[in-house]
Amino acid sequence: MEKAVYDASLGRGASRAHNTGTSSSGESSWKENAALFQELNDELCASLEQSAIRQTYSNGENIYLQEDDAEFLYIIESGHVRLSHLREDGSTFLYAIITAGQSFGELGVFQRSVHADTACALGNVVVHKIRRSAFHVINEQSAEICRALAVVVAKHYRSYIESTRCLSLPSLSARLAHALLSLLESIGTPAGDNPQDKSVISGAIVTQSDLGAMARGTRSNINRRLKEWERAGIIKIQDRSITVLNRTMLERNLLNNESNF
Repeated sequence: MEKAVYDASLGRGASRAHNTGTSSSGESSWKENAALFQELNDELCASLEQSAIRQTYSNGENIYLQEDDAEFLYIIESGHVRLSHLREDGSTFLYAIITAGQSFGELGVFQRSVHADTACALGNVVVHKIRRSAFHVINEQSAEICRALAVVVAKHYRSYIESTRCLSLPSLSARLAHALLSLLESIGTPAGDNPQDKSVISGAIVTQSDLGAMARGTRSNINRRLKEWERAGIIKIQDRSITVLNRTMLERNLLNNESNF
């Protein structure tokens, strides 16, 4: 059993951790939608699953900090995780909120280096973490694991580049539209029966302050723009959650940078 040590000076640690071994059907579902496992054959999937450690984090707890040694790659079983980057000017850029089945921490594992971002639990979170050494031991037997890891790293890096590029857009409308569209892809849920129609962003997960951190805007300006979009029939705000009614108009706002904001 691996015990997590709480570091009061950094505010990080975890409540419980244990090796999954042969997990129950509920716990084993964590890997079904993980992009990394979809790139591997059954034998390699089994090797990684056996080496995984299941760990829980409480709301607001740092899973790792930027510049920490990247000892593990993480895959979410349940809950949500905030991923942010501390920039040179001291400001924090919240670039993603992710949920069950999604992974994080891959870049540092791939490079055998440090984490380039900070991961923080949003609510109670359960993750399965795979030690960096396990990837490289398996890689000595099969290069497939390295290729699969490279695919996942490339996909996440492209998403990060798109997010940072949108930060430089002069229009708050464009930056906010990009944030909403990105959140729909990562944590959106359907308003109706079609599971592919992700149109709802839960207010219990994403606050207007989060949107401001993603779109480089003050909370008051974010609130004003959301109200304008609601009056225009682009979104609906109910119980703090946002339902996108007209995705095409959001995409047009992303393309249109001629705004006073």
